[in-house]
Amino acid sequence: MKITIHRGTNQIGGCITEIESNGYKVFIDFGEQLPGAENNDNQLKQIDGLTCDDVSKSALLITHYHGDHIGKICDTVSDLLIYVGKTALEIYKCLEKRLSFIPVKEEAEKHRKILKRLKTIKTFNAKQTIEVGEIIVTPLFIDHSAFDAYMFIVEADNKRVLNTGDFRGHGFYSKVLVPMLQKYAQNIDYIISEGSNIERPDAVLQTEQELQKDFEKSFIENKYNFVMVSSTNVDRVFALYHAAKRAGRCFVCDTYQTKILKIVSESHKEHTTFYDIDYKQKNPVGRFLELKRIAKKDYDFTGRLKPYLNEHGFCMLVRPNDSFKTLLDEYSKLKETKIYYSMWKGYLDKSNTAHNQNFIDFIKPYKYEYKHTSGHADVKTLGTLFDTVKPKCGIIPIHTEAPEKFKELFKGHNIILLQDGSVFDCV
Repeated sequence: MKITIHRGTNQIGGCITEIESNGYKVFIDFGEQLPGAENNDNQLKQIDGLTCDDVSKSALLITHYHGDHIGKICDTVSDLLIYVGKTALEIYKCLEKRLSFIPVKEEAEKHRKILKRLKTIKTFNAKQTIEVGEIIVTPLFIDHSAFDAYMFIVEADNKRVLNTGDFRGHGFYSKVLVPMLQKYAQNIDYIISEGSNIERPDAVLQTEQELQKDFEKSFIENKYNFVMVSSTNVDRVFALYHAAKRAGRCFVCDTYQTKILKIVSESHKEHTTFYDIDYKQKNPVGRFLELKRIAKKDYDFTGRLKPYLNEHGFCMLVRPNDSFKTLLDEYSKLKETKIYYSMWKGYLDKSNTAHNQNFIDFIKPYKYEYKHTSGHADVKTLGTLFDTVKPKCGIIPIHTEAPEKFKELFKGHNIILLQDGSVFDCV
């Protein structure tokens, strides 16, 4: 078995991992670079079995639907087999369909191409093995800020490798992490591990459960609440729904966000009430309301809806889109209104290469409160994973800007630092 990190040994996002055995190849993730990345996508060399040449002995597995993990699937050879989680695929289709209508012609065309490629993708469920020649892959469901995300155990040539993907230990389902690893991730030779937060000691100050309670308290104290949050941060959005319901506030979101919620509800509410929303509830306490746009006008509370929401209060989800500005401008003048930013701080930091000017321009006019927790594992959780799995041969850091910190922080383990494109023999 040989491991090649084509990209990702010294950066966050855009990682491409290849595991090869006797001519068969499994690639894990093929995403876009994060904004501001030093290495341009155009500098990426062609990769045999992925972007060129024969792909009959290859497959690409996607850990989750974030763009830095799946965004370059159209650059693969057209008949390459690509696999992604079943629910993750439906969420990503919904996102890409929406983005295919954006005004910028080149961007819209890119997303239409992705939609076309998605029609050929195969899906899997947790623990459903995938065979690529003599390579056997087992997906393990994990907690991340993207729903339906996975780790992969890759077996071949009497070796077992655990690729962590992006994961965390402070989400709603993180309590299953250690028991799952104890059951399925034993006799592991190598771990290929993400390290997004290796230099961010304050990235995880709250669990998702604690954040939800914090929002509930704020919703009780403030009658009109607007939350800027990623539409595909599914668990956060469901947590906001439950926080609003417990606080006696209506929950308001647009049609696109409703579609995302229904995709998850229809597939998973039978397993947990967390994903069970009563979309037709008549009781004003915690009532779900879908806000629809008419003729592409700005969102507005019209007719009997406005006095209804003014009486009961609400939590409304917003995105950095000018269509939400009319409501924000009106309600931001009221003392009973609170606006929250529930996304990564780096998007608003102009000194950060990954800052997002659109986000900055959208939220800047308003007084807002930051309420967020990371989608990635902290150092303690990384240590727990390594000590639970106890890899026999070593740990390979990826998805991090500081791989050398692994040597400093995890001295009881053999840390193997690779360079992009170098081939590592699993001996």
